[in-house]
Order: sequence, then C-alpha cells, then structure tokens
Amino acid sequence: MPLFEFAIFYNLNLEFAAAQTLNIRGPVFSNGGLWSGSTSITFASTVSAVGMATNSTRDPFCPGYTGSGLSTYSLPNQPTSGNAPLAILLAGTNSASAYAESLINIPPVNYAMGTAPAYSLSGSVYFANRADLYLTNTPTGTNWGGVPTGTNLFLYYQDPLNAPNYLTWITNDFYTLKTGGWTNCIAYATGVYSITNVKYAGYSFVTNVLFWDWREGWHGGSGPPKAVQAVQLDLVKLNKWLTNSAVNGGSAYNYLSQVHNGRPIDSIYIYNAVPQTSTILPAIRVVNGARMLPSSEPYGFTLATAQPLYIQGDYNVMNAFGSSIDSPSVVYTEPAALIADSISVLSDNWADANSSTSHTSTDTSGGPTVTTTEINAACIAGIVPSTNNAASTANGYSGGVENYFRLLENWSSATFWYNGSIVALFPSKYATNCWQQTGNYYTAPTRKWAFDTNFAGGFNLPPLTPTVANYVTP
Repeated sequence: MPLFEFAIFYNLNLEFAAAQTLNIRGPVFSNGGLWSGSTSITFASTVSAVGMATNSTRDPFCPGYTGSGLSTYSLPNQPTSGNAPLAILLAGTNSASAYAESLINIPPVNYAMGTAPAYSLSGSVYFANRADLYLTNTPTGTNWGGVPTGTNLFLYYQDPLNAPNYLTWITNDFYTLKTGGWTNCIAYATGVYSITNVKYAGYSFVTNVLFWDWREGWHGGSGPPKAVQAVQLDLVKLNKWLTNSAVNGGSAYNYLSQVHNGRPIDSIYIYNAVPQTSTILPAIRVVNGARMLPSSEPYGFTLATAQPLYIQGDYNVMNAFGSSIDSPSVVYTEPAALIADSISVLSDNWADANSSTSHTSTDTSGGPTVTTTEINAACIAGIVPSTNNAASTANGYSGGVENYFRLLENWSSATFWYNGSIVALFPSKYATNCWQQTGNYYTAPTRKWAFDTNFAGGFNLPPLTPTVANYVTP
C-alpha cells in the first residue's frame, strides 16, 4: 500500500505525549514499538506495532519520562502488538532504518545519476534518480559572506527516456554583470551582455542564504547556534521559469516531460555539497510555497533532499480554485510531499537577521511575532530517537510525534496547522541535536494537525510516493 495512506508511520519506536488535544483519524503503524501516554490523544483508526504497543503513563523507551496518562482508542482491541513488519519496497524487503535512510542520499556509484543503471529496478529506488530536476552546488556554493561570484549552482533535467542524455544541464537564466545589473541571457560576443562581463551565473529561482539554528547549537543554552548555509528554492519564481518560453526559460523542459511522462515537471531533488562541520549545517530552504506549481496542477509536487529541510511560511494552502488556509480543509490543495533528513517549520514572520538570538517566551530580545502558519504535505524525515542518557535532553525523550516538525521561534500566540501524513524512517544524520522542552529555543504553538484524507485509498498521492507491504522471512 502507499506509504502515505498512514496518518503516522514510524520505522523506529513511536512515542506520543502531546499536551494538547490531538485527534488522529488515520491508521498508525510502527515497525518498532509504540507508546501513547497522553490523555489528550484520541486514535480513531487502527494502531499497530511490530514490537510492544503500550498505553501507559511511563514511556518504556525513555526511562524516567512520563506523560499525562492513558490515551483514548475509539476502535476495540487497539493498540495491537506483534504485527508483521512493513518493508519499504523501494528499499527492498527490509525495514532496517539504514536501508530507508539510503533512499534520500546520492545513489552509489553502481547506480550513479545520469547512467543507464540509475533507471533500472534497483537504481530507481533512490529519490535522486526519480526526480525530474536535480539541483546541486559546489562545496563552497553558498557564498554567504558576500555577493557571490563565479558559478556555484547547477541544475539538470532528468529524463530516463532521453538516452543517452539522461541528465541535461540547464542553461543559467540569471547573470550578474561586472559592470552592474543583471540579465537572463548572455552571448559569447563582446559587449555588455557577453560572457566576459559575467560576474556570477545562477538561476532566478535559487539563492544562497545564511541563518542560525538554535536547536542544533543549543548545548544547554550556551550556544552558539549552528550556522545554516542553505540553498534556497523560491517556488513562485520556479513556476515563472517553468512557464517561461523565452530564451533560457524552462517551458521546453516542461513540454519534454509532458511528451515523455504524460505530465509536467513535478519533482526536484536538491543536494547541498557544502561540508558539514561542528559549526556549519548544510541545508535546503523553501520559500513562497503557499501555492504548488500551477504548471503541475493537479499532479502535485515533491521535493526531496538528503539534508535538513526548512519550510518558511505557508506551504500548499491554495490552488487556482480557492484557499484552504488556516483550516482543516484540503479542498484547495494539491498532492505534495517533503522528504528530508529533518523538517523544520519557520513562520511567515521568520527573519534571518534575528535568528542568531533564541526567541522564546523567556527572552527579552524582542524577536519577530510568529503568525499562524500552515503546511499541507506528506512528510518523510528522520528524528533524533529517545536515549537513556538523561543528560543529553529532557530525560532523554525524542520529543515524540508532537515534535516531529522542529520549531525555532516563540509560537505561544500562534497556531500551526498541518494536514498530511507523518513518516519517520531513520535517525537523522545531519540535524542530530536533541529536542529540548518548550521554553528553551522555542515555545510550542497550538497544534491543529490532521491526516489528509485525500491520500486514503491510494488516490491523489504526491509524486514519488513509496509503497510498503508485509513480508515474511523464510
């Protein structure tokens, strides 16, 4: 069955201790164990685990951590333990988190991008080999210290039916000039708009940004916050490029996708090659995503990356027919998915310039006021699992499903709406610092979360949706 038919699917131990009301209306499954320990949670569908499923005050996976009490199960005989594991089929008949985590990474050499084996049955397990667009940079690609120079971003169109040019480099459409200004097209002849006058070659919908993450640099509150060097994708500008038939516009690639795939471009894989260090976190950020790519309606849009993903502002809350913003309705949304090492949500009012200071209810630095924000997308990401080392976090607790989405602001007066499917497949490899209680680097919002019923029955699924199935080891 499609993975996003679950309201919540964990390949690891699954824990719930939400302090606010949380009504979970879709099926829940864990390939590990499961603990529910909050009187605020109600499960309206099946709740299943391969390991022990426990409804109790104490968390069996995190000694010393307790919730508010027993959760409510609307169906009889729930939750159930001892179920057969569900394999993520794209990773083969194995549910191990290492296999699942490999799906979001750059493929190994024997299935390298742009080669014929990449599109074989075994090579197509990797999201990078299945996406229509591939965006990457150089190891020094963010150039956040000043105005960028040279060429550090590279975009490719990927088409398994376009042999032997499976990956086609896409000509830059944004050039800053040594003599000032910018243009979307250059020539090799001499003059103002010539290649000899180019200072920087890039793309109109991609920029390099620097901001700060206090969770990743918390260290007991002493910091410093970790510097996030991110490749930033602007969905409004990406759509303009995809529908632009002028020189260096993207409509030709959109047309080619229609001819070969029967649909427009509907997915992108982004890899940030900036090395991770003790002070630098390579990441991806998406902005202006309130509306999915109109060129892809009603097919939807999926973004995948191996690195942490930050979503700034509302995401997929409207289409050509209306808006579902600030509501549990998904009438005016499109099938969407976000796939990453971790997913952090930044409000509409997030300001990079202020992010070097932690803004919670206890500080006095006067950070920006968070406004209500909504995300409508199926999500696959890693988590930082619970640990027995109580010194590493608040009693070693993972944060539970209620903190699957990572927050960095004072949300105490705001609501975080979410409609989708929550999937945790592996321990995060990049964003690995532990969750801390609300009131430290963030303050919790009012959470109004729901399963997107558009995914039920296998309909209206996002592009690149993985599938799962029971398997039996001989």
